[in-house]
Amino acid sequence: DTANYLSLMAASRGLNKQDALRKLIEKTVQLHHGILEFLRPRPEAYDAYVAFFNGYFKFHATFGRYKLEEIM
Repeated sequence: DTANYLSLMAASRGLNKQDALRKLIEKTVQLHHGILEFLRPRPEAYDAYVAFFNGYFKFHATFGRYKLEEIM
């Protein structure tokens, strides 16, 4: 499958998919930490974001569509 964000990112940057995935993960984690730092002084928003993130992550990590077991 080449019509997806990761494949397009890899092709546009001259990377293989594994390196593109690594960069995407690093950027995602960096942004997540930035959001947490921004929301930390706002406990209600922080708690809502963390609850949403936990559910969102668990859903997508276990959803068969992404075939994560093939790359883990």
